[in-house]
Amino acid sequence: MGWAAVQSPIEGALVSAEQFRRQLRFLKSRYHLISPEAFHSWLKASDSLPQRAVLLTCDDGLRNALTDMVPILLEEGARCLFFVTGASLADTAECLWYEELYHMFNDAPGDASVEVGGKAVRKDSRTSKDLVGIWWSLIQELSVLNGDDRKRSLRLMRTDWRLPDDWQMAEDEQAARRYQLLNCRELNQLATQGMTVGAHTLSHPLLPKMSAELAEQEIRECKEALEAQLQQEVWALAFPFGHEGSAGMREMTLAERAGYACAFLNHGGGRFGQRHSRFALPRAHVTANMNLPEFEAHLSGFHEALQRRFRGGGSSSCV
Repeated sequence: MGWAAVQSPIEGALVSAEQFRRQLRFLKSRYHLISPEAFHSWLKASDSLPQRAVLLTCDDGLRNALTDMVPILLEEGARCLFFVTGASLADTAECLWYEELYHMFNDAPGDASVEVGGKAVRKDSRTSKDLVGIWWSLIQELSVLNGDDRKRSLRLMRTDWRLPDDWQMAEDEQAARRYQLLNCRELNQLATQGMTVGAHTLSHPLLPKMSAELAEQEIRECKEALEAQLQQEVWALAFPFGHEGSAGMREMTLAERAGYACAFLNHGGGRFGQRHSRFALPRAHVTANMNLPEFEAHLSGFHEALQRRFRGGGSSSCV
């Protein structure tokens, strides 16, 4: 038992620099890496794409996108579409609020309690699996709020859990590169090094939990603010969290009304066609534990096809 004994649900989505380099070289040997601009032109029906075309995308805008990813991309002659939040327009570095929440709860004493669904839950009375579920429940509840109110709620939780006033998640340079988001200056560096910037909403909420008005602001104002800062069109959106419940028809319609050319989710494998809306484009979600055969299975859509077959047949197998 114990929260600290659980591997963070977040870490598995992060690949090492060497993994990323191997994956890039694998893609270059078997696929056609295309630039975000080529993809944008294809969306506008003004260009065609080669067979086995692959577009690289990366969410959140962590500092390691600039310090670790971009040097490898430049060495390999590749380009990437980076989706960033409104936090990257700030002069000082911030962290993703739901990662901050996770680490706050991790550092809180065992007798710390949290209210979930109107009920107080004490941390040391729950198993590790329960605590991950509580964390996700809090994400859903806090997503109802706008970004400023959410920050105030986190500050109150920090006080209730008796964390020190100077508590912070990123205490050294390595942790800062992993957890801190790009600031305004670093965002400009990302763009000037030939990378394309897309929007990831103002504050990374779970959009379906928000009112229509707040969800519209998150989607539209992020695009407008990034365009004002970068002085270039921001034509793509990635829905926060990216799973199947992270965006519905309302959110897709809001993205289209805001003027985006397309929007991405994290599921559905690497292949898409006429059955996919431009505002629900699927991606192959890469994780740290994928070897190259698994990587290609996800990229080709083979993994998704097997999942559909087993689910359709009523099998309990998991691929």
